[in-house]
Amino acid sequence: MSLSLRRISLVLLLFIVSTRPCGADDQKRDDRIRVITEYTYRAGGEDSKEKSRALALFGAKLKAVHLAAKYLTHKGVLEHYEKKQSEIFCLTTNEIQVSIIDEKFQKNINSYYVKIQSEVTSIDFIKAQVKDAQLEKNESSFSYSKEMEQPVSKKVDPGEELSRAYRYIRKEQWRISIIYLDHLEKKYPNWGDVFLAKAIAFYGMDQIDRMADALKAACSLNNQEACNELVSFSSNAK
Repeated sequence: MSLSLRRISLVLLLFIVSTRPCGADDQKRDDRIRVITEYTYRAGGEDSKEKSRALALFGAKLKAVHLAAKYLTHKGVLEHYEKKQSEIFCLTTNEIQVSIIDEKFQKNINSYYVKIQSEVTSIDFIKAQVKDAQLEKNESSFSYSKEMEQPVSKKVDPGEELSRAYRYIRKEQWRISIIYLDHLEKKYPNWGDVFLAKAIAFYGMDQIDRMADALKAACSLNNQEACNELVSFSSNAK
């Protein structure tokens, strides 16, 4: 059974390639692109408006990163990150330039909607790759007790926080990844991306029933990739 859990189903609203020079001292570059994406975060009663907005923005920016990566890789100006893709893409969301087109918190249905225009270049991915290496180096110095405790900062930084989970998963540190994701779940109980990452970790541990439960949770929280994988899993299980 194959799980392509790292793929994200994307809806492309606008895709513009800009090849204009950025200034007299700047090299001409043809890898600067602009995309418009949107995302709705389904908040829970315990979610603050600040946290809901941060997670909605992350969702929209992650869509933009995936769209840009697809174009830049096809153009030959971006490498294939293979198993590091998820962690680097999460960190790239902190590097791209974003302007808000529309946003609204709908209290009656507990959701935060954002629509953004993002400008993405290959340099953003390179910066994220450097950051990823730095974070991995820092984590390698953690003591065993610190790894088991997996403290989570009060700071709301979805990109950096989720990238850490994917580094553990890439290194097949299944137990540590689950413990860390359990802590993230307490902080973000309504964030579908956490449950999707858990599904990947459970799959690595060959705990298929728990993987399916995590996919169901992620899907119910508006994670379309999890919904797609759940359909695929259900079909293969028959």
